[in-house]
Amino acid sequence: MKICCMVSSLSAGGAERVMSLLANEWAARGRDVTVVTLASAASDLYSLDPRVSRVALDLEVESRSTAQGIKHNLRKMWALRQTVTFLKPDVVISFVNRLNVIAILSCLGLRVPVIVSERTHAPSEPVNKAWGLLRRLAYPLADAVVVQSKATLAWAEPLVRFGRAYVIPNPVGRQFPVGRDWSGQERRRIVLGVGRLSPEKGFDLLIKAFRLAVQSHPEWSLVILGQGPSEGELKALAASLLPKGAVLFAGVVNDPQRFYRDAALFVLPSRYEGFPNALLEAMASGCAVIATNSPGGTSEIVRHGVDGVLIPPESVEALVSAMHNLMTDESQRRCLAAQGTERASRFAVDKVIVVWEDLISEVRR
Repeated sequence: MKICCMVSSLSAGGAERVMSLLANEWAARGRDVTVVTLASAASDLYSLDPRVSRVALDLEVESRSTAQGIKHNLRKMWALRQTVTFLKPDVVISFVNRLNVIAILSCLGLRVPVIVSERTHAPSEPVNKAWGLLRRLAYPLADAVVVQSKATLAWAEPLVRFGRAYVIPNPVGRQFPVGRDWSGQERRRIVLGVGRLSPEKGFDLLIKAFRLAVQSHPEWSLVILGQGPSEGELKALAASLLPKGAVLFAGVVNDPQRFYRDAALFVLPSRYEGFPNALLEAMASGCAVIATNSPGGTSEIVRHGVDGVLIPPESVEALVSAMHNLMTDESQRRCLAAQGTERASRFAVDKVIVVWEDLISEVRR
């Protein structure tokens, strides 16, 4: 079976991470896989199995006007259509809303099934009117639309033909051994946050909450992994609120596992989510977790009080309270972490890839 995977780039990001993970897994299972990116390979963070073919179109350029934007997108459509015509795949799988629209239109008339996937909670993700209209027009032409949570499924179903919307959660990569007993692992008094440094991820809320929590727990520190457009703003906020040395912005790292294994507490402060990779990875790595019960799939991962703590989004007060409780109570942290590790095993890549393969078989009939 030949699979053509499309994603804007392989730079830092949840969609990029999952696409590379799935491509590598398919290659390991003997599938003929090609990953096509609109960006050049120079921006790559995630590596591909040597058995995965790579096409980097290097077509990501800034558009300075509407006319220029239309021209650039027509170039992308033409390049993708030429690529698919050459590859002759059995299925095309595209990630993220704008590329999904371009992928659907590029493949019209080519008789190749197209599966597109939204990678966040779409009702909360701002999309301009033009792209919103194009999405409403294009998605009914897809053979399947995949979302990551039941919460997003209700949004997707009216957009597509009956029965063509599916829920497939994110997988936990093999570098995070699900089901492992971490009870003997020594943990440092670190609160860890991982994700794109952008407003929807809520790291400003985490910094404000940590400022209050650390007053009662000065032995704790905060580590934030990631990069993004809000980086300067967040660093300035941390510098104004936190004692010197209380927070580390570690940027994008190739081995986040060591941070997960080291931290006693993981916090996901997002305003909205798709199906957060970082939360799954933290649970698989034996961290106790606090997550906002934000729009998206967070509540489909964490069971409040069983394998993590759920708090209302946008509530610094609730986050401070949850952090204080877990910073104080090591036995509770260990109990939640043990249950969280077991919970994460439900999303092992072996299980999730089977769901994807079943869907591919269905759209190829």
